Amino acid sequence: MAIPNHLPTTEVVLLEIEILLTVVAIGAWGGFVSYFIRKEKQSEKNAYQCITHCLVQVVISCFTSFLLSAIAIEQGFSFNMVLLAAGLGGVFAAPILKILGERVKKYINDVNVR
Repeated sequence: MAIPNHLPTTEVVLLEIEILLTVVAIGAWGGFVSYFIRKEKQSEKNAYQCITHCLVQVVISCFTSFLLSAIAIEQGFSFNMVLLAAGLGGVFAAPILKILGERVKKYINDVNVR
């Protein structure tokens, strides 16, 4: 599976469905791992809260893994490195989103100052 990221045209590059599904699956798995790592720190009372929190973590992890894999594809990384970025994005979704949010706030503040 090749990941074309730089083409001489201005058309949008579409990922193969297998690559997209693999990135999302890796991110979802990272979300489960992240949920189970942090499970001891949480105090959910019933099964509904546990399942809801787990699903929320999986969705956030899938989003973050997609963002990191898109950055990896844009940088021209190999397929294995894209999967590694997706996995790390899934497990470390919350810290990555906090860092990204701080950078966006800093960029917006810098633009507003000018």
